[in-house]
Amino acid sequence: MSLNLSVGALINAMLDEADLIDDLLQAVVEQRESLKNGDHSSIQSLMKRVQDIAFHVKAKESKRAGLTESLSRELGCESYISALSQAVPEEEKAFFIGAGERLGHSVFALKSEVAILSGLIEHNERFSAMLLSEWRRLDADFARTGGLDFRG
Repeated sequence: MSLNLSVGALINAMLDEADLIDDLLQAVVEQRESLKNGDHSSIQSLMKRVQDIAFHVKAKESKRAGLTESLSRELGCESYISALSQAVPEEEKAFFIGAGERLGHSVFALKSEVAILSGLIEHNERFSAMLLSEWRRLDADFARTGGLDFRG
């Protein structure tokens, strides 16, 4: 494969992966909204969708990693975007850097959304545990006293 074809293949792989990560981001955002709204049926279908997209992202990531390693060997440099961008042909450099930035932005946005969703889930877990603990305490109090006395 010629150098320009190798660079082009890696650019396409980065853009394809970024597209899939953006799809994954959208599904995670929808999960968060469903969680906030208590829409349990949507959460289940979105979990399946997230799993499917994540599988495809991993496959694209693997392909991109292989192309990155191959190109770095071909160019005789490290397999980092910064090192590769210095070594790719000048006519490909802007496209290469742009694809790398797009992929980096997509990864950053997904990580941010996952952190938000994780925090929301942890908050819900703490709140649920607190409510469950209080209901158990009340239930034990009612059992011990024989229930509530509504007489005046």
